Amino acid sequence: AYYACEQGASGVDMGRNMTFDDVSFYRRLCHEASGPVLELGCGNGRILLPLLQDGIDAIGVDASAGMLAAMQRTAQSRGLPMRAARMDIRALGLRAGFGVTLCPYSLITYVREDRDVAVLLAALFALLRPGGRCVIDAFVPRRPAVASEFALDYRRPFEAGVLARWKRITAVSATVNRIERRYVVEDAAGHTINIVDVVEDIRPRSHGELQEHLRTAGFALPDIWWDYGASAECTTAQFATLVARRPPR
Repeated sequence: AYYACEQGASGVDMGRNMTFDDVSFYRRLCHEASGPVLELGCGNGRILLPLLQDGIDAIGVDASAGMLAAMQRTAQSRGLPMRAARMDIRALGLRAGFGVTLCPYSLITYVREDRDVAVLLAALFALLRPGGRCVIDAFVPRRPAVASEFALDYRRPFEAGVLARWKRITAVSATVNRIERRYVVEDAAGHTINIVDVVEDIRPRSHGELQEHLRTAGFALPDIWWDYGASAECTTAQFATLVARRPPR
């Protein structure tokens, strides 16, 4: 029951809360690419499977065995190949030659230490062919609504009952925030049948900080898209997506 709740509820939660069509944005970039695509943090395949469905030569990596198992089930149901492996993004054991590397849906905020960001971007630089593109997606930093108690985010239908998500945000340090999410699954009669707590520490970074990290890794100055092209400026945007090229030889 715990596994089903964790993967069925929290596992799809972030994707369901995305208010922009980021998948179409990534699809367009990958169709324009020359060479295969690597997605980091592919999870349950929300982005990777549509790329494969389009006939794009793409593979993914993720640290969660449960999420990869969920993706495999979905891939089989759609008649798609399972092109993903369990791997730590800080130690990528892959051959070079990619045309695009994707770090989608603010994956970079979970890499809290600057030294780990440097290691990751150096690895992605080495994996890309000359002229290849590195795509880094990030939340636009905002002052968090810090709270000492859990607050209800939403209630949604889930399987035969209801899923309620509660959230609490606390400051771990000047740069790191802790997000605690509590998923409560109720049956049709309103009885609680499962509770799963998920804790994540994240470090939001401005697009300026990310630009500097990319420059240090050797990338050319990136193009920046706000809310995947839905916004023209950063003042009201929720997401910044930096598309940086590895310079040609």
